[in-house]
Amino acid sequence: MAIIGLTFDRINVEKDRVVLESVKNKNIQINYNIAIKNVEEDELRMQEKQKVLRFDFTFAIIYTPKLGTLELNGHLLYTDTNHKKILDSWKKHQDITDTHLKAQLLNTIFQKANLKAIALTQEVNLPLHFPLPQIIPPDQNPQNYVA
Repeated sequence: MAIIGLTFDRINVEKDRVVLESVKNKNIQINYNIAIKNVEEDELRMQEKQKVLRFDFTFAIIYTPKLGTLELNGHLLYTDTNHKKILDSWKKHQDITDTHLKAQLLNTIFQKANLKAIALTQEVNLPLHFPLPQIIPPDQNPQNYVA
């Protein structure tokens, strides 16, 4: 039904300056790891108590060679009339079996975590984990102004 909110509970980012300097002008492989670690019932206290699901997650960016790490742990609150069914499925399979729900949750985590990761990697001078568009002067490539 609806994602109520997403909160980061733990943020860890660091770089290894020695490794970073040794890989200048070399290929760096960057991978993502995103996982829902736990699902539990929680209560949201607004005007009246409301049952919600709390999805605990981890988002990590892994650099190879290991020139730094970024890990975000947090939780997402979700409300649904079928919350018992989702919770029972989690307890049985340790996975979210509803593919539409899983995609909605992972996309929300991915979007929010990526925005946070951009700021954090810039703070410690780690390479950005995805390429940003670049303006190319027309005299270099008149067909593509944006690469």
